[in-house]
Amino acid sequence: MVTTTREPDTGAVGPALGLAEQFRPILLRLDLLVRRQSTQYALSRAQTSILHTLACHGRLRMTDLARLENVRVPTTSNSVSVIEAMGYVEREPDESDRRGVCVRLTDLGRARIEQVLADRDRDFAEHLGRLTGEQRELLSAAVPAFNALLDAFDAASAGPA
Repeated sequence: MVTTTREPDTGAVGPALGLAEQFRPILLRLDLLVRRQSTQYALSRAQTSILHTLACHGRLRMTDLARLENVRVPTTSNSVSVIEAMGYVEREPDESDRRGVCVRLTDLGRARIEQVLADRDRDFAEHLGRLTGEQRELLSAAVPAFNALLDAFDAASAGPA
């Protein structure tokens, strides 16, 4: 019996591997620094993300919110319970399916997410302000590529269409 091993196809990955190796430690460190900075805010990153998702998408079924947040429904439900107690969201029955629950942002929640995001933008802008103009221009030029990368992650996590 002849056993053959096949080398992984690195056709598309090969050229990107070096870039991935350069970005991985940068992104990990940025994530760590942002997490540490986030402790100064009353809302956790998960709570902020849920509020932002609802602000962008409007009223959502709990299952759709969990999918967009890339977490399980019980995890989303727990976070929603906390921000619901704060008055930032409300749960409502899904009219199309009585078994389903929808979540919507309240006016207080909309005002809160706008304030939190503005505060976080100002904090991040302070750090960006320490860069040279040329460095900021390079980062600005990379924004479309980062958005495309996020879209690629979203498409991969959505699975086959």
